[in-house]
Amino acid sequence: MWKWLRITTGYLLLLSPVPAVADRFCWLLAETYYEQLYCEVQAAGQGADLPSLLDFRRNNDKIQALLLRRPATRAGIDVAVPADTRLPVPEIVEAAKPLETDNVLDGCQFDHPWLICEGVRYALVSNLANSRLAGGVLKPSNKMRIPAFHGATDDRATRADYLAAAYRQYLEKMMEIGLGGSTFSYAKFVYLFDDVMARGVDFAQRFETMFGFLKKDKQRLAVNESQPDSLALQLEHCDQVGRQLVACNNGRKNYLFRRQD
Repeated sequence: MWKWLRITTGYLLLLSPVPAVADRFCWLLAETYYEQLYCEVQAAGQGADLPSLLDFRRNNDKIQALLLRRPATRAGIDVAVPADTRLPVPEIVEAAKPLETDNVLDGCQFDHPWLICEGVRYALVSNLANSRLAGGVLKPSNKMRIPAFHGATDDRATRADYLAAAYRQYLEKMMEIGLGGSTFSYAKFVYLFDDVMARGVDFAQRFETMFGFLKKDKQRLAVNESQPDSLALQLEHCDQVGRQLVACNNGRKNYLFRRQD
């Protein structure tokens, strides 16, 4: 399971050598609070002495915090004190339950690149070049606007309702900037929420920061719009996300399908 949570999140063709991919589009790969700080330090130009992201994530939280402390201070970035350990895997599995209690996907079938449900067609979402985006979506004024969490993290109903709404907003904004083919699964999204909240950090603001950097990266790095020839997906890999979206994850990649009315 832990290995599954460490798979990258999309097909990206970057205008840089392959070894630099993880660090050049860092924010799409950052799955924990400290990995996000790693990306922020790199973006501030203070990460020359840091290891690659893949090597960085092999360390525990305390070592990651120590690695980040000096370059983050130079960049003016606060580093929250690490917890004793990372979140245990069973919490991640529990958090990855379906988003909708009334799942309407029974009887649906895949017809690549479509998901067809009783005559309703959902199209596979790809990354989009900037020329295909709506005007102004990459400007600083465009915000992700995930709502702030107001409640107790141990209130299961409040937490579940918040995460479902926040995940829908995250997916919509990622599609808006042409990165709908490179999204977190719901399990990874929930894991990051728990990791950030455990450190007393504002989850919504963390995603606002991430969105700002993704827009900057999108302006200077090209994405591959092509779709895979086939998908190794079964309906049990998929969940309805509101009325318009279906999210599917086969343990390697998150796929979105958008309703075509």
